[in-house]
Amino acid sequence: MGQFFLRAEKYLDQIQDIVEFVEIGTNRNFRDGSTKTISGWAERYGKNLQTVDIDPRVVEFVKQFDIPNLEIYNRTGETFLAEFPKDTHHISLLYLDNFDWDWHPENSEDFVLEQQIRYKELGFEMNNVNSQRAHLDQMIAALPCMGEQCVVILDDTWFIKAWAHFSGKGGAVVPYLLSHGFTILETEPHPVYGTIMGRNIV
Repeated sequence: MGQFFLRAEKYLDQIQDIVEFVEIGTNRNFRDGSTKTISGWAERYGKNLQTVDIDPRVVEFVKQFDIPNLEIYNRTGETFLAEFPKDTHHISLLYLDNFDWDWHPENSEDFVLEQQIRYKELGFEMNNVNSQRAHLDQMIAALPCMGEQCVVILDDTWFIKAWAHFSGKGGAVVPYLLSHGFTILETEPHPVYGTIMGRNIV
């Protein structure tokens, strides 16, 4: 997880009715990580950040900080978003930064191999197809919950000029959102890796 998500802050003031902040994939960096930072954004608007992670170790670690405007859940993002109230709640900012990406599947780094072992312990197979599938499933579940004005941040998602398409975690999410009235606000390739999309946001 890099710092690309920070660029989304400047779009928040365009949202006339901010309701919900949701993060799928809780971050353990409590100095300048996404969970701490976005919970700060939510607090500014008098809201809470709902963050979700499949790993109970992460959930228990973050709970010890007792952040007052943070709601944390040990669930899959797909389950959480499928059950998210669709009648009275509207997600204003959604950050998808969970099911991790293997940057070199032909020769995975040691830290990736450790992640894959942990995923297997939790009942999941960590590979890039499953990463894209999980993010797409989450976005499909989230779409009915999204506000008329909203922002979606996709970590580790970038445009490959040589192939003229998006790759990374959100590689399947980008065309899905484009087909549902979203636009690409920002995207960056190596070494940043990230894409921000919005509906009725410029």
